Amino acid sequence: MEKERVLEKKISMDKKAYIPWYYDEYTGPARKNPMVRDYLGMTPQDIKAALEMKVVNQEQACKDVAIMMYQHLHGHRFVGMLAGPTGSGKSFIAESLKEIFPDVVYIRDVSNVTCDGWRGGKKVGSLFAGVCNAFSYERRIYPVMFLDECDKMFAPKTNAGKENVSESVQFEFLSVIHGGTVGVYDDGSDKNVTSTIDTTHISFLFAGAFERKAMAIAEKESGSMMGFGASREKVSSYNRELTMEDVHEAGCITELCGRIQRLVPLTKFGEDEFRKMLDNTERGPVFELSQEFNMPITISSARKDEIAHEAYVSGLGIRGIKNSIRKYIDELTWEDCFAKELNIA
Repeated sequence: MEKERVLEKKISMDKKAYIPWYYDEYTGPARKNPMVRDYLGMTPQDIKAALEMKVVNQEQACKDVAIMMYQHLHGHRFVGMLAGPTGSGKSFIAESLKEIFPDVVYIRDVSNVTCDGWRGGKKVGSLFAGVCNAFSYERRIYPVMFLDECDKMFAPKTNAGKENVSESVQFEFLSVIHGGTVGVYDDGSDKNVTSTIDTTHISFLFAGAFERKAMAIAEKESGSMMGFGASREKVSSYNRELTMEDVHEAGCITELCGRIQRLVPLTKFGEDEFRKMLDNTERGPVFELSQEFNMPITISSARKDEIAHEAYVSGLGIRGIKNSIRKYIDELTWEDCFAKELNIA
């Protein structure tokens, strides 16, 4: 047992990782360091509150993710999925999880993953490059893989032989999610396996916008826009929450759908909600940019209306708000790079 403990410490020192909660060092000066967290001491409410420091107006989604994360910390692996429009907070949830659990959460873009034997720099096995897994005798927490842009991976893609390459990739994911030994390679090659990883205890959280499916649903629910009995009003995308059936119809194979234990839909923001975000000085896009550039940012009421409208019409959501404000920051930097505050009239 003592030998295993020495090995644990050596692994931690070699990885230059955080000081885990169960090490003796943690009981000393490390406890005074706010960056060192006792993960197992966090309740689902604590995790939700930490998520909502960055993710706004997605209370139910933050609650669902907090529950899954709490269960993972206590040994119950999960396979979940976030589904919702661009700019609704999926990436913010990923970033927040990474900030709260920096040595546990790994974010990967799976939009351009190809299966073994096919041309392409990113394979299923390469997603685990750099992932530090826990050994069976350790008390370290196992990783959580946040797989972003999964809707791009699910979308049917056929080759010259009419084979759906997307399905081939998803079938590779099945064995990974089921749990087992996976070959890991760093160079995008499916021939040079540099190491292996056991995914038995690793949790997975997919995330995607499924924009094309949402648009198709809107067109169907709008009905005919011409002739007798035509709909008076066109239904907008994401008018209703996406379901597992929608995800399946968007290309996710049945076997993979069956392994996703919880679908977390993110709600679509209206123009009024974007406007309220701009008024929020304690969190949200204005607060984050103010912190990032270390300057107070004030925006006139008329300009807030304009920015909120642009974010809603463009469909870029919170990301659109930040991009709009960044343009003003860029202009200020050009005019006066020593400015200490930004006033958007």
